[in-house]
Amino acid sequence: MKKFVSMLLITCCLMYCIPVLADEPTLTDGELLALHFIKEFYPEDKGDGEEYFVTFDAANKHFIVRGHYPLIESLIADDMENYQLMVDKMETLFTSVDDLIRTCIEEPDAYYMTLSFGLSRLSLESSAGQYLCFSSKGGNVHRVNDEFVTTPQVSFYVAYENSNPEDVHALLDFYAAKGVEFSVVEYLPGEDKQNVGYIIRISGEYCDAFEKNYAGKSQDFVNVPYVYLQDAREIAKQLDIGFISITFCNSNGEAFGRFGFHHSSWSGSYFAIDD
Repeated sequence: MKKFVSMLLITCCLMYCIPVLADEPTLTDGELLALHFIKEFYPEDKGDGEEYFVTFDAANKHFIVRGHYPLIESLIADDMENYQLMVDKMETLFTSVDDLIRTCIEEPDAYYMTLSFGLSRLSLESSAGQYLCFSSKGGNVHRVNDEFVTTPQVSFYVAYENSNPEDVHALLDFYAAKGVEFSVVEYLPGEDKQNVGYIIRISGEYCDAFEKNYAGKSQDFVNVPYVYLQDAREIAKQLDIGFISITFCNSNGEAFGRFGFHHSSWSGSYFAIDD
């Protein structure tokens, strides 16, 4: 029996190339078997654009699955009822896989798995644009920041465990009080707080001061009204983040400018809008 299990593990190693973070220790037999099962349920190419990328952070005992699922992506803002039904089924499968891999490893409570879905136009290896994430961190399967689901008005990409929902609410409240209408709210993770931040796409009266000098053409290093720098510095300090990036849109939803604040530096630019 032991010989059979050993041969199975060797076969798994040969058949499945599992990316592991650099400088990590050698995987245990249980971890290899768990990865094998994960890749069985979340293969590289499942058809119709559904695809997965599996990695393992051995230092944090974290099985990481990133996915593209064009169908669920298309339903999220247009058919919320069917979106929720599909997400419920996906969570049931995730829970079953999580239970299965815990039978493979010693000290199963020390491990956890995440399954996140990002925009299909981005690379699977990218951690940006995540709109849905399941996690078993803490021993309980849950949806990360599931109160922020994309609507026809606002697209939320904040499905990261390090994105505190209270911070998202604070960000929304801070700028909404200044006459802002949101169309995109995105969290970008980083190695440390100085490289963590939010990207927002907005319109409304708050954009007026930035639009005042807009000449309809692309231009870098533009003069940025002090109010934007002051506000960005205030919210960055409040949320203890490293940067905030704002894309300004006109009443038609067309982007005409951008302002970025990072640490104590800032930049501004205008975009040409084709008629």
